[in-house]
Amino acid sequence: MKKRSKFWRFLEIVPGALAWLAIIWPVVFSFIWPSAVAVYILVYDLFWVCRAFYMTSLLVRTSRKMKEARRIDFKAKLDNLPSDDPLVADWRPLYQVVIFATFREEIETLLPSVESVVKANWPNQKKIIMLAGEQRDRERLRRVFGELKARFDDKIFDFLVSEHPDGIEGEVKGKGAGSAWAGRKLSKYFEKQGLNEEEAIIYIADADTRFDEDFFNAVAFEFAVNPNRHRRTYQPIPLFSNNIWHTHTIARLTAWGSSFWQMMQASRPWRMTNFSTHAYSLKMLREMDYWAVDVVNEDSRQFWRAYFAFDGDHKVVPIYLPVHMDAVIADDFLTTVKNQYLQKRRWAYGIEHFPYIVTKSIKNKKIPFWDKWGKTLILLDDTVSWSTASYYLTVVGLLPIIFSSAFRDTVLAYNFPLIAKVLLSLTWIGLAISAYTSLSYLPPKPKGFPRTKYLEFAAEWIITPISAILFGSIPALVSQSRLMLGKYLTFWVTPKTTAARK
Repeated sequence: MKKRSKFWRFLEIVPGALAWLAIIWPVVFSFIWPSAVAVYILVYDLFWVCRAFYMTSLLVRTSRKMKEARRIDFKAKLDNLPSDDPLVADWRPLYQVVIFATFREEIETLLPSVESVVKANWPNQKKIIMLAGEQRDRERLRRVFGELKARFDDKIFDFLVSEHPDGIEGEVKGKGAGSAWAGRKLSKYFEKQGLNEEEAIIYIADADTRFDEDFFNAVAFEFAVNPNRHRRTYQPIPLFSNNIWHTHTIARLTAWGSSFWQMMQASRPWRMTNFSTHAYSLKMLREMDYWAVDVVNEDSRQFWRAYFAFDGDHKVVPIYLPVHMDAVIADDFLTTVKNQYLQKRRWAYGIEHFPYIVTKSIKNKKIPFWDKWGKTLILLDDTVSWSTASYYLTVVGLLPIIFSSAFRDTVLAYNFPLIAKVLLSLTWIGLAISAYTSLSYLPPKPKGFPRTKYLEFAAEWIITPISAILFGSIPALVSQSRLMLGKYLTFWVTPKTTAARK
């Protein structure tokens, strides 16, 4: 592990320290100034109600755009692009290259994902698939690759494999290091084949990712019409719905929450960063030196690496078509809960980028001040809110009443619970809309499930406050605390189980 400077360590401490300060100060002030805490919580509740309505409006907006995108004939749009416009690229030479990052996944997981690429609407001789695996998983990787290559090699331009060596100094054992190795191998492949790196769109995807049939056409269109195409990331909407009928309630709610957050972000692209499956040109990938090899969350770091490598000239372009992935599921309920918690803890560990972002922002004078520092503050605010919002909405309002006997006899103490209850009850409108939206994105009902399951899926949104604490605030606070204390996390692969496909 690389040596950290004192300033870097200070920056690692900041997010966790702010979160714990936000948790502790209401407890202290509930003894010495309980009325101030009560008023603050009422203001916070009002702010949260407004925020809930705003976020719900973003969800509805993106949902409409996704339905509109379903009706668009992107192939026709590509065919109608002007051939004499120098700002519009010719889409016909483009290769669609999908890198599936895999570690210990079996053929049952990868087969539907690879099939989705082969069946997608794009000339098959312009498709390349690569499995990016690890040397320490060599036996399984080679066996699965052999089976898939034998089945699909004659249906696409090429089917490749990358085997990342183990034990390279300075690397974290995770997706980033394996992806970077695969990316470099891919550049050498294109050079050897005499192919143009500017005419290759590279997709990095998890092993369980299934692509929408028109997704490649949609990305190719956005790529072709954007004059700054080699400075853009193309980000689909991730729906964790492959096995949504089979998983447990708590994991299903968490999966919808993760999907809906990305949908909300798509309606405010100035806040978007890379998440899971995304795409860019091979030229851009090479110029930014592929992927980070020394971090746990390589996808969100990729946004910042591009942002600073190109002096702020990097944006995420939302693609309003989904990619479908697995929700967390295991062979029993307790293991599912454990795996869901560990997955969210790893995602929340994205705050590991904070020292990198701050130090790069200080050094890079070419990026406008308000742009880089505004993005940094948004990240910090989102991070602290992630770990503390549920605590403020469910616990803090009780503290003045619990810890101050004098406050209990005041008019404010009498009216405070009633006002807070009215304010927070309004957020159920947003939850009702979320429940309805989730039903509209369910895959077809598998055989053996009664129609009453739809009612159950809608009703289970009632326990969202519990889910938000268990799989939102707690894993986020643990991640921030571990970074603060220097107890660094390593990469954890969410297990895929055949129970997802029963």
